Amino acid sequence: MFKHITVILISLPVLAYWLIFSPIIPEKKLDKAFYTYSDDGKWKIAEYRVQPTTPISFIQYWQEKKYIVLYNKNDEYTGQSTPFCYQSLFDYNVVFPGDNLDKMSFLPDECDYNIPAKNPKWWSKIIKYRLSL
Repeated sequence: MFKHITVILISLPVLAYWLIFSPIIPEKKLDKAFYTYSDDGKWKIAEYRVQPTTPISFIQYWQEKKYIVLYNKNDEYTGQSTPFCYQSLFDYNVVFPGDNLDKMSFLPDECDYNIPAKNPKWWSKIIKYRLSL
């Protein structure tokens, strides 16, 4: 009984990580991203396609779903858009972090695509840890 509970307790987080995060881990070495730079050169966003690593993400890949990653001027990962919603990225305006704004915003904001530059959201913390390995 203890072994079964242990296996379940270990398997559930691994399964959740695989289902949620594996399709949206940015692979800079693939260099298949579309980049946009801020006017002051302090920020860069990369637009990546969802990777087909799960059955659901295969469908999202086929539909050409994308997510946004924010990098600072040193090309370090700062954060990324939510892994739970994908809005159309064709008709948006980017508002980069600046003196009066501590997050990157998209207008229109249909899917909470805001990316904090100072206090990353929980998924960005997990992905940043994964990228540091």
